[in-house]
Amino acid sequence: MSQRLRQAGTELYSKHDVDRHLELPAALNVAETTYVEGARGRVINPAKSTMHMGDDGGWPGRDAFSIGMPAYVDWLDVAGMKWAVATWDADTEPPISSQILLFDLQQGGFTAILEGMHITGVRTALQSVVGLRHLLAEPPESVGVFGAGFQARFQLQVIDELVAVDTFRLYDVADGRASDLAADLAPGMDADVDVVDSPQAAAAAEVVVTVTDSKTPVIEDSWLRPGGLVIALGSYRELTDETVLGADRIVVDHTEQCLQRGALSDLAGRGDVTAADLDVTIGEVLDGDDDASRTPGERVVFVPIGLGSLDVALAEHLRAEGMSEGAVRTFDFH
Repeated sequence: MSQRLRQAGTELYSKHDVDRHLELPAALNVAETTYVEGARGRVINPAKSTMHMGDDGGWPGRDAFSIGMPAYVDWLDVAGMKWAVATWDADTEPPISSQILLFDLQQGGFTAILEGMHITGVRTALQSVVGLRHLLAEPPESVGVFGAGFQARFQLQVIDELVAVDTFRLYDVADGRASDLAADLAPGMDADVDVVDSPQAAAAAEVVVTVTDSKTPVIEDSWLRPGGLVIALGSYRELTDETVLGADRIVVDHTEQCLQRGALSDLAGRGDVTAADLDVTIGEVLDGDDDASRTPGERVVFVPIGLGSLDVALAEHLRAEGMSEGAVRTFDFH
């Protein structure tokens, strides 16, 4: 048992602490290990609990929602939870806030609270990296990215560091947003970041990543290549029915959760997509329980709606590895 665990109080980690110490190769290993452990039944990851506060068109009309994401990760011996609140109408950027709470089952106490948005951004981008690494025969030359907000920044930076992509095609419906993001990031990236002025141009890439808050489809099925990989990351309906139903394979990160929220939820609500229509989880792919070989022209739709177990695992990895001692605040709640 480390000396850090015997300290009194709960450690507090700011975004700055997390940003400084989260190394991407190590984070990718944590994510992939947690996916595999989940496929082997050694992770407890209930589906997200969602509280709608008007984003679904209902009362109280606040255009907001919150999600609770509890998890137990056996290989790190940690229980934890992320709570995130999205406030789309609030004058904040990003419009989502989150924190991650960690609990030590052996010591019977809360070990840490971490600012959650930086981990969320990295985790969401790692989902795409895992798809690119394990659902394609070789790295793609081009990746089309729909959306140029908070999450898109992480997608470009993390994919660029971990996957040999030649070109990103970046598109956003808001004038100037994609150009601003590209200008900010391009000098520090290996891949080219091309801002495209039409969604068709972005959708023509080998891989398409949708990372928006749109509640209606952002791409038409006819814009996509016959083959290729589509990664849908948004919380709502970014893909048309034709794109989902016409896929040769549908890969998810969590069967129950992906039928409740994200690109598959509308179809699932109508009974047009069920658990039986989902081919495999990404954890099963990594664990070798799926033949990931693909024939020419085959299209794969990957819907990783986001696992609390990944957030908790990344947070515990950071805590256990030990951030610089002087940067951590400790508060005794007793």
